[in-house]
Amino acid sequence: TLNGVRVRTTRERDGAVIHLCEAPLEVGAEVTGVIDYDLRFPRMQQHSGEHIVSGILNRRYGCHNTGFHMGADVITIDFDGVIPPQVLPEIEAEANGAVWKNLPVGCWYPSPEELPTIPYRTKKALAWPVRIVEIPGYDCCACCGTHVAATGEIGLIKLLSAVSFRGGTRIEMACGSQALALLNAAFDQNRQVSQAFSAKITETGEAARRMNELLSAQKYRMAGLEKRIFAGIAESYVN
Repeated sequence: TLNGVRVRTTRERDGAVIHLCEAPLEVGAEVTGVIDYDLRFPRMQQHSGEHIVSGILNRRYGCHNTGFHMGADVITIDFDGVIPPQVLPEIEAEANGAVWKNLPVGCWYPSPEELPTIPYRTKKALAWPVRIVEIPGYDCCACCGTHVAATGEIGLIKLLSAVSFRGGTRIEMACGSQALALLNAAFDQNRQVSQAFSAKITETGEAARRMNELLSAQKYRMAGLEKRIFAGIAESYVN
């Protein structure tokens, strides 16, 4: 907010940041800006978590991040290479290892002479000045976004899916408070399934499989009975 007026969005114009607010401010007045930290911090968690995952996939598979969308519940990342879904648990484990190490997240502007010597990820050729965000041992990337101060602040990284997308792979994931909310919702749903099937919460998948087998057998039996009934009805009309 600026003097209590909510900022809708910002734009850059000739090197200056323009704030578009919900109500006009007095021309020439000095204003005080306050960050909505309840909104900002989860986004910082998502963004820093995405850097870790993108850095790992770039190192392991040579994949480049070609798209990134931060939604209300999850984030999606598009890569230009094929990433098999079965490797997600391994990638997730390494990413959370980076979180638990509580590594510093460094942000700085290298000098024009230093910039060419830094092996950083980027989507396009960039002219100086370039802001570099580095997570030691995991990622070094050109980025203008907001980040946590140390990886421990991310809390948790959860990879949800990997699907083919435009010749590459789209990964869906969540970090920090959003990952916790998602897992809590999934756990609550699984608890309800556990109660419905009278199964342990770690065995709901097997309980559902058995129920499907039972229903399939019942449908097969019912189809046989219906066939016999209809045959009997038809025979009664003939006789």
